[in-house]
Amino acid sequence: MRSLFGLGKSENSSLASPPAGEKASNDSAVLQVATPAVAPIFDIVHDTAGPVQEIKPLSDDEKRVFDRIKADIPELTRNLPDVGPEAQKYVDMEVPLDIEGWLSDECIARYVRARKGVYEDTKRALRKTIEWRAATRPHALRPDAVEIENRTGKMYFNGFDKMARPVIYMYNHRQNTKDADSQIRWVIYTMEASIRHMRPGVEKVILAVDATHWSFSNSVSVGTARKFLDTLANHYPERLGHAIIFNPPKFFVAFYSLLSPFVDPATKAKVAFVNSDAPALEQPDVDAEADGIAPPAVPIAASNSPWIALEKYFERDQLEVDCYGNWRFQYSHVVFWEAVEAEFVQHKAGMLQSTSVANASSS
Repeated sequence: MRSLFGLGKSENSSLASPPAGEKASNDSAVLQVATPAVAPIFDIVHDTAGPVQEIKPLSDDEKRVFDRIKADIPELTRNLPDVGPEAQKYVDMEVPLDIEGWLSDECIARYVRARKGVYEDTKRALRKTIEWRAATRPHALRPDAVEIENRTGKMYFNGFDKMARPVIYMYNHRQNTKDADSQIRWVIYTMEASIRHMRPGVEKVILAVDATHWSFSNSVSVGTARKFLDTLANHYPERLGHAIIFNPPKFFVAFYSLLSPFVDPATKAKVAFVNSDAPALEQPDVDAEADGIAPPAVPIAASNSPWIALEKYFERDQLEVDCYGNWRFQYSHVVFWEAVEAEFVQHKAGMLQSTSVANASSS
C-alpha cells in the first residue's frame, strides 16, 4: 500500500523521463528547456494580494480553553530538552530558539481548534511540539542539509494562491531520494519557509500536486506517509488549507474513492481534484449580487463532488506552467537554491535581531 501524495520512492537516483504519451511536453524539469531561468516568488505584495480566507473564530468554550493555555505558558516552556546530537548535524545552532515568539495567540488558537477545544489535549499537544522544536530546531534547518532533496524540483514553496496562501508544488515523478528521514526534513523545511512568508491573517498553505505521472512505484511507503502525516497533524495543525490534485489517473481516483469513507470529514473536505483540460464553467455570485456588488464569476461545482475548476483557488497567470498554469516558471536548481540560501540568511538575521531586542527590553 502506498501514499496518495508521492514524496516518493524512486528506483533511480536520477530523474527519469515519463513514459511516451504522458505530459513530458509540459514538464520543464524533464525537458531541461534552454530558456532564461525565472526566480521563485517567496514574498507577496500585500496591497495587490487577493482576499484572505477568513479564520474560524473560537467558540466561547474554546476561548475559555485558550485563556487557560495562555496562563500555562510559563509551565509549557519550562525545562526544555537540548538539541540532540543527530539534529545538530542539520541545524544552524546560531539561530535562536525563541519559543515565546513562536507561541503566539494565533498559534495557541490553532492548537485549541485542532484539539476540539479539549483543554488537556491542547496542553499536551502544545508541550509535545514545544519539546520537538527545542530538540530538533525545525526553524534552523540549514539549506545545505536538505539540498539533496530538491535537486530535481520535486517539492517546493513558490508563489501564492487567490487567498494569499503559499503554494507548495509537488511533482512526485521527479523523485530522487529514498531516505525517509531526509525526505521529512525537506517537508519540514518547506513548511517553515512557507509559514515565514505568510502575510498577516494567513495561516494555511495550499498543495498543488501534479498527479499526471502518479504510480505506486513513485509513491512513498506506508511508514513514510504516516510519518509525514503525523508531523503535519502533531506539529503543524490547522496549517493545511487544501490539497489540489491535478489530472489524477483513473486508478488514483478509484483508490481515493475506496479510502475516502474512512478519512476524517474535515480532512476530506480539503482534498480536491482538477482536470486541467476542463473548461471553467462559471455563474454569478448570488450573495454578492444581492448585496449590490458587481458579481464576480465563480466556478460551478457540485457541493458533494471532489472535482473543482482550477480557477477556484488559482489565477492561471500565477500557477506554474508545469502545473497547467500560464506562469512560465521552469525549475532551475541553481537559481532556486540561490534564493533559498538568501532567504535563510535573511531569516537568521531577523531571528538574531528579534532576540537581541527582546533581551534588551527585558534587562
